[in-house]
Amino acid sequence: MNVVSTMVGLSIMGAAAPSMMTMSLAPFEAQKRATNFGIAESSAVAYSAQNEGKPQLVGDVPDGCEITELADRAYEIECTEGQGQFIKTAKRSFRLYVPPSSSQCDNDGNNGNGNSGGNDCSNPGNGNGNGNGNNVTSRYEFETPERWSGTQCPNTDRWGVYGYNEDNYDREGGACIPQDMWASVWYFASDPEDWLYDVNNFQSWGQHPLYDDA
Repeated sequence: MNVVSTMVGLSIMGAAAPSMMTMSLAPFEAQKRATNFGIAESSAVAYSAQNEGKPQLVGDVPDGCEITELADRAYEIECTEGQGQFIKTAKRSFRLYVPPSSSQCDNDGNNGNGNSGGNDCSNPGNGNGNGNGNNVTSRYEFETPERWSGTQCPNTDRWGVYGYNEDNYDREGGACIPQDMWASVWYFASDPEDWLYDVNNFQSWGQHPLYDDA
């Protein structure tokens, strides 16, 4: 009887061994895929943030990434990390600075006063201060950064204006991205009255519906 029980037990263990091995490897595989996606996403976010609103492409394309030109000076970067079953890919889109067309200009001569529309081509220094090729307006306390890193501003300095950007700007290649600007849904959920500097049309996401009311 003991022999029979032993044989049955060994048979069950042998049949279950592959499943147990698969279960033991699953967490490792998931972690590896997550790590590779994080690396790919970090490269894509950093490069797109570095180039958003610039007159031309700047910086070297990261290893494992490819750039695709879309339309209207828009680009997409696709970054891949890993091999085989662990390959993960991340994509980000960005747009270079698009000068206003003559139909968008509200010229009143080079009087240095700008205009209410924010697109006075005769006074190029008077823009809407969105960080995409235009100067900052006086409605906000701080000046809009000229370029962005791929780093989100920390909870202790949500806009990076109280020391974070000053300490990390050169090392990270630009200012940190405010938490309210980390995703388009957060951008549109934010209140322009609470902004510390002008980020209207951030990442070319469009005019904030409450911007003119702020």
